Amino acid sequence: MTAKSRDLELVNGYCSGSLTDAEFLELEDRLRQNSHLRQMLVEYRSIESALPSALPPGTGQPPEHERVSTRSTKWRKRKRVLFGAAVAVSVIALGFFFLPEKPALRPKASQPVAVVTHSVGAYRQEGIEVQAGERIEAGPLTIERGVLRLDFARGALLAVEGPAKIEVVDEMRIVLLSGIITATIPESAIGFVVETDTARVVDLGTSFGVSVGDDGTTDVCVFEGEVEVSSSETVQLGGRPHLLREGQAVRAGGEQNAVDSILYDTSVFENAWPVNSGVLQTTGSMRFVSPGPDFHPGNYEDNEHIVVFPERRGFVSNEKIRVDMVDPGQYAKARHEDKPILLTKRRLTSYLLQLNAHPEGRNPNRRRSVRGQITFAKPIAGVIMANRLLKESEVVFGLPGVEYPGPRMIEPRPEGDQRPGFDTVILVADGRTLIIELQENPSDL
Repeated sequence: MTAKSRDLELVNGYCSGSLTDAEFLELEDRLRQNSHLRQMLVEYRSIESALPSALPPGTGQPPEHERVSTRSTKWRKRKRVLFGAAVAVSVIALGFFFLPEKPALRPKASQPVAVVTHSVGAYRQEGIEVQAGERIEAGPLTIERGVLRLDFARGALLAVEGPAKIEVVDEMRIVLLSGIITATIPESAIGFVVETDTARVVDLGTSFGVSVGDDGTTDVCVFEGEVEVSSSETVQLGGRPHLLREGQAVRAGGEQNAVDSILYDTSVFENAWPVNSGVLQTTGSMRFVSPGPDFHPGNYEDNEHIVVFPERRGFVSNEKIRVDMVDPGQYAKARHEDKPILLTKRRLTSYLLQLNAHPEGRNPNRRRSVRGQITFAKPIAGVIMANRLLKESEVVFGLPGVEYPGPRMIEPRPEGDQRPGFDTVILVADGRTLIIELQENPSDL
């Protein structure tokens, strides 16, 4: 059997739901290595209905509605509460491709280069709401308001915040005429290009943000990795681009049409970046921190917010991790041996939620109640909150080189206890939302 015939066999088996566990893993490997196979799958439905629905029962793969695992702790000296949420997704969630609406493969004359995977209040210029699952072909795209995420066929992930106008050129290039975008570029899409009237940004494997102001000037901030930035004049003359690294920012345009260093400030990207990172909404005292070189749990002291830190993205866990919650409901303490275990061989993205309460101001010992809600783009696989489980999971979910503090804990209300001052963590029935209320008294530190 030729490689092409095997590809078709796996795709048809995937679409009909007849793949075995081994065939599923084989298809996943082929999709990573074969751009033609990925483009074949680009013809089909949104990744939101992706691989889990095609898996046979009992394969050990994530169900259609997965759950979140969270980690939490309190620090004795600064009483820090930490949560880490691991969002389980299949390989399809990487954003390369879609599932077929029908089992038969029927190529179309015009192939989309991207799909709208998430839409948060996003409307087109005509007042038409943008729907998740829409296929985007080469051509103009105008967003009047809201934020949407585009997953390109080669793997680039772009969040676009309206009002914005872009021209989608192909799977490796867009033109940003106005507005704000943030981008996360995997290895498969290194070299992705964002052009504006005054600059050309070439990705070198990174996460970055680009904004175009009303006067046409272009600001570029690098959250992680490196990009090359050239002014439009430099591009025309064939000059050398500026190399921009993590924590650096430049502005292109102005009277001299130059590229100048500016203060690294990510505030303009604070709405688009969470959607790019897989968080659709935060409300109450929940805050998604700005990315950059200080994007580190140990560097933040926020007395008023539960702060959200993305950790590892899209990795496959080979470790059996015990968690505190997998099903919707309110967290209650349980014996260690009774806690559920996450299945292995699942593609995960982890997040850390942190509250650091410390004495401050004229009333340093006042008790604080901090409440927030967070909704993820993907279903939650499990929530980890106990100190012991947090320490065990740091090897799998934690950021490399980051030393996490301890000891840590969440204090849920004991059954029948009516006293105030206990913590509450609720996994909502939608399987994607956490409601968290934490009670902190710095005088106990």
